[in-house]
Amino acid sequence: MNPPREPGLEFDASATRTFFRTRRGSAILVAIVSAMTTLQVLATPITAMMAGPVDWPFAVSIPVLCVILAVACVAQASALLLSGRWPRTAVFATVSVYLLVLGVFDVPNWLIGMYLVVALAQFLAACRVPATSAIVCLLGVVVAGMGGLFVWGAVYTGDAGAAFTFMANEFFRFTAPALGATALGIWWGAQVRQVALAREQAELARQEHDARVNDARERERARIAQELHDVAGQHLAGLVTLADAAISLAPARPDEAIRLVGEVRNEGRFAAASLAGALSDLHAADAAGPTETTRDLRRAGELVEFWSQRGMPVSFELSGAVSDLPAVVSTTGYRVLQEALTNAAKHAPGAPVNVIVTVADAEDELIVRVVNHAPNSDSTPVPGLDLGWGLRGMRERVELLRGTLFAGPTPTGGWDVRIAIPIDPIA
Repeated sequence: MNPPREPGLEFDASATRTFFRTRRGSAILVAIVSAMTTLQVLATPITAMMAGPVDWPFAVSIPVLCVILAVACVAQASALLLSGRWPRTAVFATVSVYLLVLGVFDVPNWLIGMYLVVALAQFLAACRVPATSAIVCLLGVVVAGMGGLFVWGAVYTGDAGAAFTFMANEFFRFTAPALGATALGIWWGAQVRQVALAREQAELARQEHDARVNDARERERARIAQELHDVAGQHLAGLVTLADAAISLAPARPDEAIRLVGEVRNEGRFAAASLAGALSDLHAADAAGPTETTRDLRRAGELVEFWSQRGMPVSFELSGAVSDLPAVVSTTGYRVLQEALTNAAKHAPGAPVNVIVTVADAEDELIVRVVNHAPNSDSTPVPGLDLGWGLRGMRERVELLRGTLFAGPTPTGGWDVRIAIPIDPIA
């Protein structure tokens, strides 16, 4: 991933690309500029023809001169096409066409419109090149234009003083458009480069976001895979163990065997529920789009009802507006509640469980507490190896949000899980 460029360090064609994006667009630009310049340049001779017979001082007729001047205007406008690749060359080409027409036909007052074409070329160059280079180019244009006018005036009049006076009179008419175009071009180029930089930074941010999403997806898939492993490796193994024990005890101790069969049924229900939850998460992770809203504490009541229907005596107390919680806080609280209820069903089947969810506005934190009583004397915890993945996963989720987690036994032999998460963990 390439680092973003700082504004002003690189200059490309983006600032003038719109003007020369297609051949048709370039032709339209040249046609408009040519027409504008031709109308201005030919205004004087056309007005002269309309006024009646005049003393014509040129070797060519008025119609022929008009055609030549129109061709010169088209040539000067066509030089703008060089701005796409050689902006400085385009500027001096427009100046050169102007000076050539001036030197051949001695009609300086007719050619004011050509100043605007020079200014347009200067604008296109200033859009692309650094500001310092644009200013140097402007100085070169002024020196070349004024120098050409002075030389022409000295040759035409034979008087250097008169030539200097004429050049001074033309200085502001020639320089003002070019100076304004240069300033506008520098500003426009800076704006375009800032937009391009913002787009590049947005693309980099999008790529970084996609990478984070992919990383989060992989982490979630790993978690789901671990849950599936736990269910398959522990619960199914417990089912087999209980079934074997029931078979062994059936001939001599049928009552004990029946009790173990009941444990097999309970373990099977728990395994089925755990598998269903893990597979549901996996399906949501693999789906092209979300099939349901993200599970958070707004659905805590559904979670409590789920376990109540499976024989767990659960009391549920909710205080505060969970709907106003940040999404990541609410989702993390739901996951912790889900894991704590799962562990209570696994390690203390049949024992009452108290669930308390509190949104403490005064402290700006979310508190979730799950306390299960001591297991009944006639209940047997689900056998199997406890790898501690659930507790570790809960702690990681909470600490990422700068929260705290407590998990430990109660004085009466039960188990207490309690988390506190700041509602605004980033502040």
